[in-house]
Amino acid sequence: MRSRILLSMIALLLVTQSCCCCAMLGGPQPPYSITPSDEAFERLIERLDQATSGPEGTFTITVTDEEITSLVAHRFAALEQEGQPSPIRDPQVYFRNGRIEAYATLEFSEALALPCMLAMTITIEDGAPVVTVEEVVVGPLSVPAALVQQLTETIGQQIAAALSGERPGFVIVSVQIGDGQMTITGQTAPQ
Repeated sequence: MRSRILLSMIALLLVTQSCCCCAMLGGPQPPYSITPSDEAFERLIERLDQATSGPEGTFTITVTDEEITSLVAHRFAALEQEGQPSPIRDPQVYFRNGRIEAYATLEFSEALALPCMLAMTITIEDGAPVVTVEEVVVGPLSVPAALVQQLTETIGQQIAAALSGERPGFVIVSVQIGDGQMTITGQTAPQ
């Protein structure tokens, strides 16, 4: 009887600790740390502007892990400044294994934060990017297929809207993802 009570108390303590301190739960971890920088962000924006605002023709731009991570961190910081806080903290984006892998911490509350990872591929159909979310992991759990499909649609729409709104006048011809970089080839239209 006494051992049952002791065992129950230990189990309750472990469950409580894992809910309050998610280190025990585990989850996806980035392969290495990327520190976002203003210099990498500005370098990327400058290269994008040069590539897409030049004369009519084909352009190619290569984006590194550091540049895309800096861009994503900058976007989240801009949302925070606009009063639209996000539950996503410390985003890091990697180009590897032929796909884009985004790692972050997802804060549900002050007491509950879980590491998460979203892996996707991008293909081009008729000059438009088509995003396929391959894997989503939050903490130690994989996300159900129905939610992955919904994320695929949402992310695809956001990427298409961002590209058409911010960089009109060009179509993307190809996207190739290598280790540590993504190369985008596009075609500018006459202005």
